Amino acid sequence: MGPNPRIVVITPSLPERADFRAECMASVAAQTLSPVAHVVMIDYERAGPAAMLNRMLPACWTARADWVAQLADDDLADPHHLELLAAHCADADIVYSWCRVEGRSFNPNREFDEAALRASNYIPATTMIRTRLCTQLGWRDDSTHGFEDWDFWLRALDAGARFVCVPEVSWTYRFHGSNLSTGGGRI
Repeated sequence: MGPNPRIVVITPSLPERADFRAECMASVAAQTLSPVAHVVMIDYERAGPAAMLNRMLPACWTARADWVAQLADDDLADPHHLELLAAHCADADIVYSWCRVEGRSFNPNREFDEAALRASNYIPATTMIRTRLCTQLGWRDDSTHGFEDWDFWLRALDAGARFVCVPEVSWTYRFHGSNLSTGGGRI
């Protein structure tokens, strides 16, 4: 893989989040390293985030993507987000950066620490993951009910995946009334 890996961005969404979704899509369209595709799927059936992510993964295979980057419909990627993560992917299976948080007093930003990750989830879903790792591990488990990200991180650790934290802010984590974290149904 060369300096510009093939990246597919996936965004699960809820029908009522059209305004957030439009802003999210604009942030992906403005990337300095363009993804080969941005797959957006709206959860009209309320199947949940794990089911939606599982439905979107085949688009990565179709696009022959090296990496899948998840971005929630209510979050925003800074213009250099994918370029920053791609610059650190050579020796990684999962790459994540820090974020700014809007709408809540919360700071998930911390360096990678395997023991801490095994104790609790501190890595938001907005990451870039090798597509082959997603295929190898079976991607997201529908039965984890809100813990699909952490479940995947733990299975990745058990499989020997290499995590890389880029301690630079490159996206915005937006909290509002319909986030799972505030009692709603975060996708």
